Amino acid sequence: MTASLRESSDEDVRHSLEQALAEVEQEPRPVALLSRKPFAYETSFAIDELRVQLDEGEEIDLLVKDIGAGLSATAAAIKSSRVLDPRREIAVYRSLLEPAEVPAPRFYGAAEDEGTGRAWLFLERVPGEVLADESDPGAWRAAAGWAGQLNGAIEKHRQPAVDRLLLNRDRDWHQHWLAAATARCEDAERTELATRLRHCAGAFLDRLDGLPRAFVHGELYASNVIVDRVDTETPQVKPVDWEMAGTGPFALDLAALVTGWEGEEREAMCEAFHAELPHAAASAISQADFREALGLCELALALQWLGWASDWQPPPEHRRDWTADAARLLEENGL
Repeated sequence: MTASLRESSDEDVRHSLEQALAEVEQEPRPVALLSRKPFAYETSFAIDELRVQLDEGEEIDLLVKDIGAGLSATAAAIKSSRVLDPRREIAVYRSLLEPAEVPAPRFYGAAEDEGTGRAWLFLERVPGEVLADESDPGAWRAAAGWAGQLNGAIEKHRQPAVDRLLLNRDRDWHQHWLAAATARCEDAERTELATRLRHCAGAFLDRLDGLPRAFVHGELYASNVIVDRVDTETPQVKPVDWEMAGTGPFALDLAALVTGWEGEEREAMCEAFHAELPHAAASAISQADFREALGLCELALALQWLGWASDWQPPPEHRRDWTADAARLLEENGL
């Protein structure tokens, strides 16, 4: 049995899906017909699109994501072993998102084999467009509101076995990316920015470390959010790609979502996020502190993008002048 999705036969995928469905639904769900093709929008991992007909006649559209052997060579070259763990995304869907009924693609099970390294995730193929292609401000506000609700929905389902798999964006995490970004600036002869980053490192980390923490998606950029308008009057957002899920500063997902936005649209997203925070969390932070937290989280993300491998370029949807963003955010945050 091979770990790789792309090296596996249709029959192997069908058998793995039947086992996954039986686990989730607690009864056999034989698959009568299955067709597959590569998913047109895969990025870091191999993903196949499945058209499935069950024995009783039900038809379902699924995606199967190979989060083990399916990692592309480009992604493997830039993502460190501390980030990569195929068990994480499976555990998030199985133990957190599904029990908490968080709007996300439906979990149809997983195929895991430690011996071969197989780690396949079967998910609903959500009909809709990515948020990045949406011009409707209501969809963007809905995504911000979703982010505000996330930690409150997940919190009571947290458990130590799953927490050990999550990325912990603590002081050491941010210090790593700050140091990497500083080194990148030095290599690129951006000495003024490098000097400023070294000078403000302690103050930045202290302030970031002092923010309330929450469960976060980790990469809530618009390209990772599907807008589902089927059978709903209002847009329903379903974030995908949870391999970077973990804990971190509470405004981190909002910071990713508002990247590139200014003015009234940005303000509306901030208000939607704040309105959906649990009452205790929203009451405990002033508007001024909320804005400061968002700015610090935006800076943390800019430094992370700067700190990626020096010979790597982010995908088109994430290509920004992160150096200019970092310099601007340092100034705005008084660092």
